[in-house]
Amino acid sequence: MNSITRKLVLSILTVVLTVVALGTTTFAWFTLTNTSIIQPFEAQVVSDTGIEVAIGSATADPLTLEWQTVITTQDIYDYMESVYGANAFRFTHVTTPNGHTFYDMSGIGITNGYLEIPLHFRSDNEQKIRWNQVSLTSTAAPYTTGVTFVDSSGTTRTAGSSFPVNLQDAMKISVTGIIDRALATSGTTAYENAAGGTNTYSGGLANADLSNGGQLTGTGVNGAQNFYYESTNTLPDGSTSVNTATTLTALANNLVLDMASGSLATADAEYYGNVIVRVWFEGWDAEAYNALLSRTITISLRFGV
Repeated sequence: MNSITRKLVLSILTVVLTVVALGTTTFAWFTLTNTSIIQPFEAQVVSDTGIEVAIGSATADPLTLEWQTVITTQDIYDYMESVYGANAFRFTHVTTPNGHTFYDMSGIGITNGYLEIPLHFRSDNEQKIRWNQVSLTSTAAPYTTGVTFVDSSGTTRTAGSSFPVNLQDAMKISVTGIIDRALATSGTTAYENAAGGTNTYSGGLANADLSNGGQLTGTGVNGAQNFYYESTNTLPDGSTSVNTATTLTALANNLVLDMASGSLATADAEYYGNVIVRVWFEGWDAEAYNALLSRTITISLRFGV
């Protein structure tokens, strides 16, 4: 693939989030002219009564953390700035087969381009932490396509017409933690919004062929892949063998952490443990258009016992 085409891959399948100092955030779906619209980003983590939560490095000394029952947007901004630096963090198009190991669209392992937030928990009474609520919300916005293509719902969108796109539809979120302390067993629970309207389910693809006929001859399955083909007359590398993380579309008090007991000396509570929350935009999602969006995305999580 030549360099011009590779730039088009990045342009078509990229969503960028830049977190700036003082809580200013930029969402930009890049077009070929690199136009962006500035909008806020909101996030909140809430724990149930009897559980305290803190944000900080996975290897941080628990006694140095700021423990509370609600982690606010500003807390998350402050953490991200301390880790990535002001203006340094960006979401890019990534993919993952399991929700915790990430790759670029060429299949090369990466450790950036997705948001990773370590959360610490402690309690005097409860040992098990469950993920019982999540919300990824945004507002649909019209996008005018420059080419004729078939969207994920099977509707033909003619060049010059508008169709709805929604930032939340290509976003995924996962939580990784020790789920059996005795066996030292870790587990990852991943979530995406349920299919409905123009949104499709993209979790659990196993060596899937999204080329719709072969890498060299296919036109791409309905949605972003066909849009990409009609825009570039080619398909992204790897379209014939796609693997994505299995995701849930609803939570049912999913166990994400079995905390260690006897932690009074190390965490000032009987039970202590931590998880890693990851948020990413799945590059192989059928809704990953290069649409220019100007909407707020709100991420909300709740943990209980």
